[in-house]
Amino acid sequence: MTRDVPARSRAAERNAARRKRAKIPPPPAVQETEMKTDADAATPRETGESDDDGRVDVAREGAFGSYGRSTGGMSIEDDEWATSTRTWRALRDVLAPNGWCHRGRKIWAPFVYDEMAGKRMMEAGFERVVHKRADFFERVRDEPFVRTVSAVVDNPPYTGKGIKQKILRALVEADVPFCLLLPVGVLHGAFVREILDERFVQAIIPRKCFVFKSPGGAEIPFKYLCWLCYKMELERDLYFID
Repeated sequence: MTRDVPARSRAAERNAARRKRAKIPPPPAVQETEMKTDADAATPRETGESDDDGRVDVAREGAFGSYGRSTGGMSIEDDEWATSTRTWRALRDVLAPNGWCHRGRKIWAPFVYDEMAGKRMMEAGFERVVHKRADFFERVRDEPFVRTVSAVVDNPPYTGKGIKQKILRALVEADVPFCLLLPVGVLHGAFVREILDERFVQAIIPRKCFVFKSPGGAEIPFKYLCWLCYKMELERDLYFID
């Protein structure tokens, strides 16, 4: 047996009566807004047409970084920061003694913002870097290409909800060693324990990382970041660097 639900509660009736006596208008109706679901946020837009030089524009999605041509704008999550040469140099000082920076090792830096990361990495001492604009989640599934890659080393976008997990899963599925600049809190994250085999996890923790928003702009020091390494086979599991 069910009871009929009254249209208005007694409290609502009393409040309406008070408003009437005080000549207070009723509260405005709540307007519905369209909510974007996680599924919507996790779906990249379609690839555009290629131009005369053969490059392809991929529509921008904040949670996936800037995959289309850079116009100087920021993504929705504002996580497109260019990594400075001195930050790459500090990382190189750890990776080079471990054999990761000579020409025999092909480093893929897939997350493109101002298209200068590859140049800065080579200025810092990385000898062979692939840094071209493409949709990471499509390229990482290109098995012939991935087989030519020694490791992924990059500063990925990570403020979009679930984007860190999505990137890590894609790299683990492709079985590519990686060294990614992420918030140091990932070392405590349950998702890291779920996605990664802890036997192959190592970390490089810098005192500061320097990034900037525009060419020639002031470098901004960021703290509380770490280079999360997986299957990099470094001599030590933990490094502290300047």
